[in-house]
Amino acid sequence: MKLNKSDFEFRLCTPEDFEEILSLQDEAFALLDDSDILRKNTNDMLLSCLNEPQITLGAFYKGELAAFSVLYFPEESEALAPYLKTVDAKGKKDANNKLCIVKNKFRGNGLQSTLGLMLEKYAKEKGIDLLCATVSPKNKYSMNNMKKMGYTYDSTTEKYGGLERNIYYKFI
Repeated sequence: MKLNKSDFEFRLCTPEDFEEILSLQDEAFALLDDSDILRKNTNDMLLSCLNEPQITLGAFYKGELAAFSVLYFPEESEALAPYLKTVDAKGKKDANNKLCIVKNKFRGNGLQSTLGLMLEKYAKEKGIDLLCATVSPKNKYSMNNMKKMGYTYDSTTEKYGGLERNIYYKFI
């Protein structure tokens, strides 16, 4: 379904949106031919993403959650900046462009890029100067969106229990 950006309401998600976020993640995984393309987040992780300092931004169409994206301020164990091999991230305040899921019927509307760029504004307000993200090398759509949003490919590494992931970064 091709729509204009003005057809969507973009707003911060709250714990009241939790069930819809879970449902959207489940729907996305049910449609995957290869479950390695996405990392399934636990309920606890998704719930934590709805509370500060994390920021979850949603795109809603007529009250329906069409997509959501998460800006994640990682503790050391979840940080991606230490994995960067081609740039020096020392002294940079970093955050993760953690996750974006777009409901199947709303794909093709540029929601991943739109939400990602909107989250950058929040990151800047929080003093972040480096954003990092992981993408499965099998996920050509997300890799293209990373490039469209100005991210640079750094390297490929094993993450999340042995899954191969491309690491991307963007100085903001």
